[in-house]
Amino acid sequence: MRIDELMQQVRTAAFGEILTTGRPCAVTSLATATGVGEAELLAAARRLLAAGRARMDEQRNLTAAAGISVTPPPHRISTRHGSRWTNCAYDALGILGALGADGEVTSRSPFTGQQIGVTFSGGRPIGSGAVLFLADEPEGCRPNDEWCPYVNLFEDEASAMAWARANHVPGRVVSLGEGTELGTAEWRPLVAGHPWAGSG
Repeated sequence: MRIDELMQQVRTAAFGEILTTGRPCAVTSLATATGVGEAELLAAARRLLAAGRARMDEQRNLTAAAGISVTPPPHRISTRHGSRWTNCAYDALGILGALGADGEVTSRSPFTGQQIGVTFSGGRPIGSGAVLFLADEPEGCRPNDEWCPYVNLFEDEASAMAWARANHVPGRVVSLGEGTELGTAEWRPLVAGHPWAGSG
């Protein structure tokens, strides 16, 4: 499903609010940020949900948008502002990269179950030999459900490829630096103007 302009407004506003507060974002609270009526906002949020690009709870609060989440998948970012969850490892790298933040990405290798920690300085990963497995993203897939579960950090390329073969997941292995660069470009428009951007 193509993301229309209003869906993108809702996605961006919800991302910013969840990043800032770490709490679910009430669709009604977006009216001020977007200047759009509640019924239209809710319809746009439901389109995002149907497209697999957001999550919503029973109270019609957005609980995940543009990679940031209030529920604990196995990926977490930590900065001086606190910790937040992300839907996949690529989200975590991209968000910290776009923020230009000092902090850490914490994840878990699905191959061994071992925890992987990656330190960030100024939005760049340092001192880790871990790699990112980027699964292929089929056209029309619902990213939250059909792509994110397969995008993970691994101890090394051999572990990533062994897991991918065992689970029949097509994709490629990239370095943390390359994965961060790709993600930074994608998330930079989403963090533009956010008070944490460039604050270390």
